[in-house]
Amino acid sequence: MNVELLLQELSLVSKKFELINQKTGGYFNIFEITDIWSDEVIVCRVLHEILSPEGTHFQGNKYLKRFIKDVLKMDMSEEELESAKVFREYRIDNNRRIDIAISTINHFIPIEVKIYAGEQANQCFDYAKTAKNSKVYYLTRFGDFPSDYSANGLTKQGNGYLEISCISFSEDIINWLESCASQSETIKIAPIREVLFQFMMTIRKFTNQMEDEKEMEIVDILMKSPENMKSALDIQNCVNQARVKLMKQLFAKIESKVGRIKLENEYDYASDDYKNCNDFYKYKYSTYPGISYEYKSKVKPNIDIWVRIEIDNRIFIGYCCPVDGKSVKQALTQDEIEQILGVKTHIDDWWAYWEYVPDGNDELCPNFKAANDAYLKLFNETFLEKFTTKCAAKIIELLNK
Repeated sequence: MNVELLLQELSLVSKKFELINQKTGGYFNIFEITDIWSDEVIVCRVLHEILSPEGTHFQGNKYLKRFIKDVLKMDMSEEELESAKVFREYRIDNNRRIDIAISTINHFIPIEVKIYAGEQANQCFDYAKTAKNSKVYYLTRFGDFPSDYSANGLTKQGNGYLEISCISFSEDIINWLESCASQSETIKIAPIREVLFQFMMTIRKFTNQMEDEKEMEIVDILMKSPENMKSALDIQNCVNQARVKLMKQLFAKIESKVGRIKLENEYDYASDDYKNCNDFYKYKYSTYPGISYEYKSKVKPNIDIWVRIEIDNRIFIGYCCPVDGKSVKQALTQDEIEQILGVKTHIDDWWAYWEYVPDGNDELCPNFKAANDAYLKLFNETFLEKFTTKCAAKIIELLNK
């Protein structure tokens, strides 16, 4: 079977399960309806509520016990488990906050959660100093280690660090939630059971997994013949190339439609033979490809203001304030930004203000890592033209403000 025929057969499977989900309410997921499915703050709140013995599920420490045993791989006595407390955004020195922390009579267990957010300098190093008889558990989509930027000062061990234990949403958390949902008492309590199932569906979405039945049908198709598998491997090898090509096309169209001279620097999408685009899908963090235009120069010594469009995971446009042409922590005060730009600030590192495109709504904003519906539409030429036109218009609006 050639690649095109294989894609057609797989498309039929996708349409079949789309119809099933429509008829059975599979798409009625409160996490997705409210667009909080990849919000780390919300995800941590849900995790905390499930883990906490004092959670509104009123199941005591049942879910926490399974988490400690099956996810953290730790042995604790019943006496120690009874002493356990679970905290969210636990404050430590330097105003840092640990996403989730578990405290018992013998342990203090810090858990850092990363879905799409970037890392902070020495973050894991600082958390490791708070751990008691425990490592720092680093929870990411696929169980990745933190970078040297976050773990600087910790003890290198192979590809990771002695003080860090990596756990994943894709396997560890999914398996734990399935175990919680299968408990006899939980099965009888519909609200808890359904929230757990919807949370699992949400995690499968941001870890690029599909329903088990759909996955098995696709696996069966691939195993029909050597030709099918060869076609699948050909597709796999080309997917990221296609995604990078789309990114380059998008920026080129925006640049052409803005029609002004951009700034040539290391943050540009085409810099160093498109390195920021070419490397975008190689790493768990973003390479931040984008386009910058000068808005005002030397608003203070060495500080400029640019209008910039950039891709982190989603694509957004706004004003950033480089110092000597470099991305550094915001060098202007909130009052200075509001006086110079006439906008309510949205300070985030060197950003003074930003908004998602096309219209500030993150749900309608393409997510280049999670491949949401808004992103997939960009592969339609007509939609891509309309989207890039809106982006260019927004850039011109900010430049002319």
